[in-house]
Amino acid sequence: MLSNIQTYLAIAEEAAVKAKYLQEQIKKPKPDGSPGFVINNEVKREAFKQNLIAMAFSGIYFEALICITGTMILSTEEYKKIEREKYEQKLHRLGIRDENLLTRCKHFREVRNDLIHEKAIEAHRAKSSDFRMAHIEAAESILFIKDAANALRKLP
Repeated sequence: MLSNIQTYLAIAEEAAVKAKYLQEQIKKPKPDGSPGFVINNEVKREAFKQNLIAMAFSGIYFEALICITGTMILSTEEYKKIEREKYEQKLHRLGIRDENLLTRCKHFREVRNDLIHEKAIEAHRAKSSDFRMAHIEAAESILFIKDAANALRKLP
């Protein structure tokens, strides 16, 4: 089977590494020597952009992984019947029963949807729960897709 799946994973991982490096560049020790850091404003938002790339390509990788695995386990015809289901439902249909992994999958789906289908929030209506930390979500997304791939490899 021909696929670019490993390239998608590599792009996600490389973007996350670059984002982490860029984030470290804007973090400086406090001038008075006290514990903690001062984070300078990142005008071009380069680290954020790299985290977005990591998140987007994590999703591309995961969708390719599910499709490839689904057509191998079920068949192309059977996979087409579940193709529009939510990620965690697809994993369950493919034989994944690990509740922790399925919960992480749901979180991944929600974060990915928030990223890809962003809806603006009026500042005066925003709550702290409306915001996600891009670097945390990107790192967790990469961990999740790797764990999902490992779980799918173990299926009979």
